[in-house]
Amino acid sequence: MLVALEHINWDPVIFKVAGPLALRWYGLMYVVAFTIGYFVLRWLQRIGHLRVSVEDCTNIIIWGVLGTFIGGRMGHLFFYEFDDLVLNSMNRPLMDRIVQGLQVWKGGMSFHGGVIGVITAEIIYARIRGLWFWNLGDACVHVVPIGITTVRFGNYINGELYGRVITDEAGKAVMATDKLPWYAMKFPTDTDSPGYRGLRAAMEDDWLKGHPNVTKLPDDWSILPVKPEIWAKYEPLFYGRYPSQLLQFALEGFALLVFMYVLRRWCKRPGVLGSWMLIGYGVLRYPVEFIREPDHGLDPAKDAGAGATATFLAAINMTMGQFLCVLLILFGTVQIFLFMRPKKSITGAEYPDFTRKLWPFSKGNIPADAKIGPPMPEEEGAPRNAAKRAAKDAAEQAKS
Repeated sequence: MLVALEHINWDPVIFKVAGPLALRWYGLMYVVAFTIGYFVLRWLQRIGHLRVSVEDCTNIIIWGVLGTFIGGRMGHLFFYEFDDLVLNSMNRPLMDRIVQGLQVWKGGMSFHGGVIGVITAEIIYARIRGLWFWNLGDACVHVVPIGITTVRFGNYINGELYGRVITDEAGKAVMATDKLPWYAMKFPTDTDSPGYRGLRAAMEDDWLKGHPNVTKLPDDWSILPVKPEIWAKYEPLFYGRYPSQLLQFALEGFALLVFMYVLRRWCKRPGVLGSWMLIGYGVLRYPVEFIREPDHGLDPAKDAGAGATATFLAAINMTMGQFLCVLLILFGTVQIFLFMRPKKSITGAEYPDFTRKLWPFSKGNIPADAKIGPPMPEEEGAPRNAAKRAAKDAAEQAKS
């Protein structure tokens, strides 16, 4: 996989459990993200920034997991497969389309849908528990970039969501290694490359030779990892591409994470930090879309007329990712103007300095008379049923 950068060429499956059950790197990245996220929420809760109980920290993560997967999957179906599932499938039985939508093992998760799912889930949980939603939102944005970072690395391991083909001055795809820039990368999973079919056939034959008692490939068979001697034969027939997963890992993940932790020092009003996260993600994701390979059938440059969604994207000259990022930026900007009005805040009492100006995971110097725990009824923006939980949660807070 050598050009100037090297694809990691790992087996997407870490180990198999039984039958189709297996631990995959992509799934492990979600586990890592939510595990770290829990400890981040616990730290925010201990310093008084997140006004919930210890039990709520666990439940927020659980609800966040549900929101991420349900929203991410529904978002992918609505944003990227709407034509196939709805407009072009009216004669198909409804159950067939539902089953297609539930086939998560075939891929398809949308970050923008995941954001909607998490927000919806946390609104519901805050309503049930009588918590301060804007406070929950500001806490969750400390976790979201961690998830983006780990999941983008999972995309990289899988060899998916790679960048566009690198072309020469004449617009012709470049395959010769010595003519590619240092940042170019070739992906064995690139089905559009001329050498993919030959590589796949060679890898299939190699696998069957290593399993003489098996007559067909397993359903979850993957072309990765590719043997070096086989790759050396077919590598000249693969396109050089932009490693967009690594760029997204660096910008949408790590850079956004640093941005959130630094910006928290100046975001006194609840909801403002969450609004900046929407804007920050949109701004950092938008330029990456210029080098990221669009989803099949949704490239505004060549798929105009292929369907209603593709025609719309071609008309506005944006990829689906860019269009959704623009909506995020506009939504976040409107929120900031609403929350930062000079009059009385509509999202709640301001955060005290001792909860905002701490280094990550530091103990901090919490004043003896500081209000730690769920918002009290007299606090501006506190939920109506907070009084019902005050005694119980105060006791739980004292134990932590």
